[in-house]
Amino acid sequence: MGTGKVVDRKVELEKEDGHELHKRLSQVDPEMAAKLHPHDKRKVARSLQVFEETGISHSEFLHRQHAEDGGGPLGGPLRFPNPCILWLHADQAVLDERLDKRVDDMLAAGLLEELRGFHRRYNLKNISENSQDYQHGIFQSIGFKEFHEYLTTEGKCTPETSNQLLKKGIEALKQVTKRYARKQNRWVKNRFLSRSQTYSHASEDGIQ
Repeated sequence: MGTGKVVDRKVELEKEDGHELHKRLSQVDPEMAAKLHPHDKRKVARSLQVFEETGISHSEFLHRQHAEDGGGPLGGPLRFPNPCILWLHADQAVLDERLDKRVDDMLAAGLLEELRGFHRRYNLKNISENSQDYQHGIFQSIGFKEFHEYLTTEGKCTPETSNQLLKKGIEALKQVTKRYARKQNRWVKNRFLSRSQTYSHASEDGIQ
């Protein structure tokens, strides 16, 4: 076996022009191309990767998964037919409050210093070359791009402006965290709780 670096085809595709990728996808999978914007290179590249590796369109691949016994609009059948899944559900207002507090606790525990360290070690050079990437690896995680303006202008603007950008980053982090939690809840509800034989237990603190 050679020692050459294994190349991820999806990453390779994402280096190409988004409109060209979308045009290519429209030729092999017009159904999926109609759903995706040319700027969404990650998903367009993924669909092209599926076609290249399987010989069938991504749309057809998904249709086959959904048509399997136990499958549905959100994916193919579960690995096991009758899984036991425990999911804590909170009233939205209660959940939002807890998520905001979680962000505050993370900041108090040193989140900003951690972000500064990553920024200095891994992102500063990319930003100077205008090649920063918040779509792959650790930098696609929630918390990095929300503080981009603050980190890139720290020490280069007035304290007042820096403080405003910090507050903007904190608020953005709280909002994206809550949006992600809502997305998780919808996915779990549609994927699992819509199945037969589901049970809930109500409590008095907003969780059931």
